[in-house]
Amino acid sequence: MWAVLLAAVYPTLFSGSEPAGLVKVPAPGVRYRMNMAMATSAPWVDSNIWRYRRDPKGKYFCDVRGKSVQLAAVEAYSQGVDLSLQTTPEQKEDYDAVLEFLKTVPEGPDKPWADARIASDDGSPQAGEALNLLARRNIFYTTQAGSHGPALRLDSKITNAYEYMQDVREKIGDDKRILRIFGSELTIATPTRDGKHIRLQLVNYSNRPVETLRIRIQGHYTEKNIHARVFKVAEPHLSEFVHEGNYTEFTLEELPLYAVLDFN
Repeated sequence: MWAVLLAAVYPTLFSGSEPAGLVKVPAPGVRYRMNMAMATSAPWVDSNIWRYRRDPKGKYFCDVRGKSVQLAAVEAYSQGVDLSLQTTPEQKEDYDAVLEFLKTVPEGPDKPWADARIASDDGSPQAGEALNLLARRNIFYTTQAGSHGPALRLDSKITNAYEYMQDVREKIGDDKRILRIFGSELTIATPTRDGKHIRLQLVNYSNRPVETLRIRIQGHYTEKNIHARVFKVAEPHLSEFVHEGNYTEFTLEELPLYAVLDFN
């Protein structure tokens, strides 16, 4: 499960008639659902990141006709998985644009940086939903032995995935999490590291750009230590740096869809 992020794996366009041998995943996006208690809509993120982290060696297929080909592409790229995309001819321009950007991103750290370790996973839907909520709430996990944080056991006995996620969050402690994001509930992060070099990938699932995304990350950094690449933003801007203890907090001024931040 998310053992390593491999060297760049670019999403490809599906040209066959049947996706034999490929694992079909739903098109990512956001759904707005009516809250049962209040007359308001609450966003629900449809993300495949937990699936990709669960089986990074899988080969995947996603039908994005009528959906965002760019979102599906960056989601898979951020996890280093092999994805084939079924599109319409009208989506070719969007695909070419995101692929061109991804090819400008150099190889980076491939070791997961995590808050907790998955000690066991029985592969059940209940365990999968727990992984989904952990990923959506940016609580990072790995299977690598020796990792810091609580050891998590995931199985079909999990009756409430939300309560499970909250319990893990409390065991870690918000003040000790390696990374927290403020200003967007629809952004999922992926941190990896190799020694002092850290890479942070951010995927925004909203159909609107995130403005003034606030990031709190473990370590001491200044704007000079961070190289930001943001899809559709020619000159990314980082501002309002604050240092507290062994943490740095700063603002990424705009996140339309996808960003790669390299910390050195």
